[in-house]
Amino acid sequence: MLEAQMEEAVARCPDLFIEPGLSLIRRQVVINGRRPDILFSDSLSRHLLVEIQRGRLDEEHLQRHFYYYFDYRAKYPSIHLRLMFIANRIVPQHKEFLDEHGYECKEYGEHEFERRVASCLTHSLNPNPPDIEIETTPGVLSEGTYQILYEIEKQSMTLCYKMLLVKTMCELADSNGRVPTKKLAEEFQEFFVGRSTRQKAEENPNLVKPGVLSHRSVREWQRVIREQPAIPNRDISDR
Repeated sequence: MLEAQMEEAVARCPDLFIEPGLSLIRRQVVINGRRPDILFSDSLSRHLLVEIQRGRLDEEHLQRHFYYYFDYRAKYPSIHLRLMFIANRIVPQHKEFLDEHGYECKEYGEHEFERRVASCLTHSLNPNPPDIEIETTPGVLSEGTYQILYEIEKQSMTLCYKMLLVKTMCELADSNGRVPTKKLAEEFQEFFVGRSTRQKAEENPNLVKPGVLSHRSVREWQRVIREQPAIPNRDISDR
């Protein structure tokens, strides 16, 4: 099944894939070159951004949708915004990361997704797929911020470190796309200490020795962020 078919089914029958009470606002909204799949309004008038991926949800989809989420939130501050990912498979580390930061995900295996699509086609009152409405608008984040984020996106990194850096930069950046290094370091320290306190793996134990990240001081995190803002998987075990 193609992603376009998956998107069409979710847009047509969100109650079968997400929850009752959703209304389609539009599909394929473009902000600063980013294009998430579907935008809904829920029963509480909150907006729900949905990204759909065939197969396993990967870091590229996660990161790009985070950019859109923060840009959309900055552009429409009065709107309560939700973020959701739908995929056939989602690795446990990504599920944990999304859950800990208040984002949502739905995992449907290929056969289960096809079953729901068939049900949608059978019971949908509208025999025609919803029209694709494309709306292009400039982003709110500065161009300099996007350039930094694009550079981060190119790097091969561990499951949590890269997304955490993107998230904190988007959340904390000022109008010039700047974030104090100390603030980033404090966010990193709090995140990994929190995982250790809850007896969760700080990272993939095959890549990072237990305790390495949770025992770093704010000063050490500042050094790491300054000197090595993007640490490849193959190198992090020595850090």
